[in-house]
Amino acid sequence: MKVIVSKELLVPALRKVLNVVSPRTTLPILNNILLESGEDKLIITGTDLEVTIRTEIPVTVAEPGSITVLARKFGQIISMLPEGDVTLTSDQTQQMTISCKKSFFKIVGIDSGEFPRENMGEGGWSFIVSLPEFRKVLGKVAYSATPEESHRVLNGILLSLRNGVLTTVATDGRRLALVEKAITGEIPAEGDVILPPKVVVEIQKLTDEEGNLNVLLSDRKVAFKTTNTIITSKLVDGNYPNYRQVIPPSFSSSVVIPREEFMTVLNRVSLVVSETSASVRIKLEKAQITVCASSSEFGESNEPMNVSYEGKTLQIAFNPLFLMDPLKHLECDNLIIQFNDEYSPLSISGDEGFLYIIMPMRV
Repeated sequence: MKVIVSKELLVPALRKVLNVVSPRTTLPILNNILLESGEDKLIITGTDLEVTIRTEIPVTVAEPGSITVLARKFGQIISMLPEGDVTLTSDQTQQMTISCKKSFFKIVGIDSGEFPRENMGEGGWSFIVSLPEFRKVLGKVAYSATPEESHRVLNGILLSLRNGVLTTVATDGRRLALVEKAITGEIPAEGDVILPPKVVVEIQKLTDEEGNLNVLLSDRKVAFKTTNTIITSKLVDGNYPNYRQVIPPSFSSSVVIPREEFMTVLNRVSLVVSETSASVRIKLEKAQITVCASSSEFGESNEPMNVSYEGKTLQIAFNPLFLMDPLKHLECDNLIIQFNDEYSPLSISGDEGFLYIIMPMRV
């Protein structure tokens, strides 16, 4: 193999693929990335056997071929080269030379035949969404998934397609975030799949690509395909809990709050929260909401906000992080907060199709 490639294109492509290469693998080949050249392009692939990322960039191909090289070391070398064109050459002894202006390296590779190839399997179905919009959707729900890897189902994110509507859901049992979005074009088959957290993170990192995202699903795998990149992942086995049953059918009261001001007040008041007293209280009364917090370690704080509210006076306690998480990802000017009493789930909405359910704390 011999190709000439711009460092400006090669560095971001490598960064994208290196994300998935695990430094703790026991299989030597999984420390490597696969480089394949042909038809004026270089295809770069990395995998940890759970998630595979394959991306391509335009190059000048002097001689087609393939090789695998140590992912991290190759990435370090390329990133430290001077700006300009990089020449990559491999030979029959599975060695690769890297040259750029006066810089020259020779590194040891492994035969590309040992690299595991990804196969989506038979059957399945697909649909198309806007990649920028899908990234936003994942950001609006991903924080609600449990961080505990032992709870595989709740550690993942549910994609549920029903009647042409894609519902994206995450929950840890104490809170739930979902976004509903209509799928345009041909209506695909219906079904539910659970995405592992790692593939969700990698999709959110596709900030250098725009356009549509083609989502292909089979019983055990999912592939996300953009113009230049394919991310393939195993799905999480198991059945997602019935998230609809935790959403209250109705609410007795609601209040509209400016999102950015509320987020600023929450951050400020939470400065006195400690590990042993990790709660903030929201006091609602006529035309006013007051955010309060206190701890024996740091003291107390409170700050009122003028709002449009005519309901009964009540006080509800929350984990401040749980309350602030959705606010960071929403785009609306005003939040709609709905509730029944001090002990029942509360809902937050604002962006189209978004709903957040959070359980209050008992303090």
